[in-house]
Amino acid sequence: MKEYTKKELKELNDNPYTLKATKNKISHTAEFKRVFWTKYQAGETPRKILTDLGYDVNMFGQKRIDSLVQRIKKQALSGKGFTEGSNRTKRVKIVSNEDFTPESFTQMQHEVLYLKQEVEFLKKITKEANAKRRQ
Repeated sequence: MKEYTKKELKELNDNPYTLKATKNKISHTAEFKRVFWTKYQAGETPRKILTDLGYDVNMFGQKRIDSLVQRIKKQALSGKGFTEGSNRTKRVKIVSNEDFTPESFTQMQHEVLYLKQEVEFLKKITKEANAKRRQ
């Protein structure tokens, strides 16, 4: 198992998504796990997610990344929420459909419709720009 250097440990511990880092282990915040899981379900790669969350992926081997994904996946699918570091008793609840009000669903529907309109607009602009380049 790779040991982190002092410089890497400082960088890891300075990241707001790191609860604690030692020379052999990293404990992440529940917020990190929630954000990671959301992005992972949206189709982003683990390396891109780690980079987006401020980590240097060159510090991690593929095995460490794979096990991180598996641990987060296991916690997410357990229905009990994400743990904060290695403290197995402190859990952060996963938001369920029951936590949403009809108003929040309506708001999300409006947002989805608006975003669809934006996408269609961007498609038209791109199509026109490509047509102008071909001329």
